[in-house]
Amino acid sequence: MSYTSLRAVGLMLLLLVLTGCNQSVDEQIKNGLQISKTDFAEKPEEHTDSVGDVELYLPSNFKVDDSSDAYNILVTKGKESYILFINDREDTDSKLYYNLLKDDSSKNIIEENTYEKDGVFGFTAVSKTDNEDEFELIVNSGGVKMTTISQAKHIEDNLHEMTKIVHSVKIK
Repeated sequence: MSYTSLRAVGLMLLLLVLTGCNQSVDEQIKNGLQISKTDFAEKPEEHTDSVGDVELYLPSNFKVDDSSDAYNILVTKGKESYILFINDREDTDSKLYYNLLKDDSSKNIIEENTYEKDGVFGFTAVSKTDNEDEFELIVNSGGVKMTTISQAKHIEDNLHEMTKIVHSVKIK
């Protein structure tokens, strides 16, 4: 086999490996929803931060950027922003945010997942935005909801981290 043929075969193999490393959007969504469901089933993370009467877990790369009040908290991870809404008047089994999402005809929901266990209702949803490579992610548990706009390649990781945060929220 000639040197040129070996280079061509090597390049083809490299392209196949690199193509295999990139997950499709559908795989990102499917895996993210599955991880989210697993995270909801586990024990909540230990609290690492507090804002007013709210205690919550934030992964090390997240920080509270702004909390105009303890029930509407802006959280950031690098250049990404997440909004954490807390409605302390809703019980842990509340379906308020889920019903609002389902009734909102402007939402282009791609996929959703619900979770119920021990009197707690939660859901995770992915909806399409106007930007081809961005998606709205929503994670909810009772009266706690977190949303962000995510690039397709970060859907799985963002859903995982958002679920850990939402699942950990406790009001003193």
